Amino acid sequence: MQFIGCELEITDPARREEVVQTLSRRAHAPLLVLNTCQRLECFGHPVDEDPRWRITTRYDSRAAFERMARIAAGLESRVIGELEVLGQVRTAYKLFRETTGGQAKILDRIFQDALALGREARRISEVDRNLTSLSALAATTLMKHIPATAPVAVVGAGSLAGSAARYLNKRGNHPVRITSRCPDNAFVLALELGGFSTGLDNIGHLFTGVAGIISATAAPHALIFPKHLEHAARPLTIIDLGEPSDCDDEVKSLPGVTYISLLDIERKAHINTEDRVRRAEIAAQVIRDGALAWTARS
Repeated sequence: MQFIGCELEITDPARREEVVQTLSRRAHAPLLVLNTCQRLECFGHPVDEDPRWRITTRYDSRAAFERMARIAAGLESRVIGELEVLGQVRTAYKLFRETTGGQAKILDRIFQDALALGREARRISEVDRNLTSLSALAATTLMKHIPATAPVAVVGAGSLAGSAARYLNKRGNHPVRITSRCPDNAFVLALELGGFSTGLDNIGHLFTGVAGIISATAAPHALIFPKHLEHAARPLTIIDLGEPSDCDDEVKSLPGVTYISLLDIERKAHINTEDRVRRAEIAAQVIRDGALAWTARS
């Protein structure tokens, strides 16, 4: 079969969830769809042009296999060796398996091989050695700024936001409130954590009395405005992991609000950067060699 990878840009960002569902639930010519705050990429069968998206990059065969392994190894992340992304790829693979019912055996084998190669590259290079995940860094940073057991809100229900919410709930014992562009995902996460959720249209109510907010969405525009924070506690700490920012510029300078950006959190993660770059080069070579070997077997 022809194994393809591609990066997509959504022409109407408001339809992102619809696009993701369309692609990930495709029964014919199935796909593994990797949907994160930073990327929307598909692997498997070819993806045709569509008014809802624009294909920005295509990867054929070995390049697609190598790309997927590099993502799993954290080599395509803003923080080299990022830990969350491996879980995101696994989640995408699990959805692919559920959609295909285990019947797309050739693709399934390719995905397993690519994931195994990404894990092997991590193991050999130790590219993620001493690296704390972005979600853990965000959560621990927030906990240093707010009172113990103070209520917090998490905007987003994806892998990054979900990991931060779980950390706050279990390590900090903070009651967590969830909102998301996908209300069903927010509800499931809130149910898991014993908290409550609401839609983005009721975000101001969600923020009532909270001492901290972590926001991590793939929204193309700001979601949090000063009016939404009128009944939040003061002092209030906001950690904005959105790219672009989930907060309106006016939020960042509100009295009594401490605003911490994605870049600020990333700086905390860039420990021993030179050593990590060297380890990334080792991981990249492991993946190149593995992709060549995979091509020879295919």
